[in-house]
Amino acid sequence: MNTCKTAMRVLKARKLYVIIYLVLIGTMMFSISWQIMRGSSTAGASTYEPKSARIAVIDRDNNADHVAESLRSYLALDGEMVDIDDNSVSLQQAVASNYVDLIAIVPEGFAEHYLQYVDGGTDAQPTIDTVVSYASGAGSLAQLEVNEFLSLTRTSYLGLPQSQRELGTAMTTVLDVANDDMKQSHIAVVSSSSEDESIVKPGASAFAGTIKTGLYPLLLVMPICTFLVVSTFNDSEIRRRLYSSPARTVSLEAQQMLTCGAFGLLVCVAYTAVTFLLMMLAGVSFDGLTIINVGLAFVSLLTYTFMAIACGFLLGSTGFNETATNGFANVFALLVMFTSGMAFPVDMMPYPMILIGKLLPGWWFCTSIDQVFGIGTAASTGVNIGLWASSIGLVALFGVAFICLGLTFGRIRRTRPTLASPATTQLAK
Repeated sequence: MNTCKTAMRVLKARKLYVIIYLVLIGTMMFSISWQIMRGSSTAGASTYEPKSARIAVIDRDNNADHVAESLRSYLALDGEMVDIDDNSVSLQQAVASNYVDLIAIVPEGFAEHYLQYVDGGTDAQPTIDTVVSYASGAGSLAQLEVNEFLSLTRTSYLGLPQSQRELGTAMTTVLDVANDDMKQSHIAVVSSSSEDESIVKPGASAFAGTIKTGLYPLLLVMPICTFLVVSTFNDSEIRRRLYSSPARTVSLEAQQMLTCGAFGLLVCVAYTAVTFLLMMLAGVSFDGLTIINVGLAFVSLLTYTFMAIACGFLLGSTGFNETATNGFANVFALLVMFTSGMAFPVDMMPYPMILIGKLLPGWWFCTSIDQVFGIGTAASTGVNIGLWASSIGLVALFGVAFICLGLTFGRIRRTRPTLASPATTQLAK
């Protein structure tokens, strides 16, 4: 028990590492997840809502045969009508400032000339002048609607009896048909008896992605904190005093690892709790999350944390100094993060990078999360508990290997004290 208390005091005395590597870097990773969640919830609308074009109709024909009025009514079905003064300055400023997407100008004498055209009196088809904003795609689509309106008007006019052919009547028919078309859908909707289970729910994707981000801060803070505890007890003077006591070496090392393991468990619980809180604040639903997949994901995170603790035990047993351990932890954590598939989509990673990732524990940690939720590398196979067990088992084997190496190097240092400490006892000044 005294060993556990001493280990806790060591962690409290070096809490700056916890603040920097766990709190600050963890906050950075949570911020990235927050932006991804917010973007997904904003872009995840179930229906497509096209942007309405802002349209202005300039009438220079005194609304002859109600052409300008009918054109406004037709364009208002899909767009937003605005008013602009009919002068060159107002028209230029409206287009240059993107105030409008489209300006349709009915020229003087248009109704008369268009009536002659549809009656076959002339082959020259009169047109309505249009000006489209340079940065608007909606304006280009609205321009097509102007031409569509004229074409439908001509078709409706020619379909009327000879004695009833009037341009205003034809335009009224076009508007009536367009209004009826807006009120009813011609899209056939087929109801499925069962929901497609292959579709990944936003909640599952957000939870899995956020849990994966713990890969980097955990591989920074846990090895360094474990190293500080182990290296403190492996100090030459402290080690001599411990060896002279009746306590067994295995018991002392077990208590050190137990303290680091309890700290790692606390970190995993806190990281998972913050993940749920982040999802709630981002407005992401918990659809797709069950006790089983959340529990398995937590087991993956906890196993990865214990592997990181084992890595710190290895570093502390080899006799590295604090600066070397700090540098190694930073480089190793970055290497694991960038080759794990968490920082980049796997299909964007070159094959050598994937090959390196498969030799490191981070890849198998991310793969185990994918197998739980059927995303990422498991998108084609779906949820597979067997593959999850094999992936997280490899992560556990990394931890076992680190512990075995740490015990080996620790025994070498104990049996050969000249490799780790001076031959004579140093008196305290």
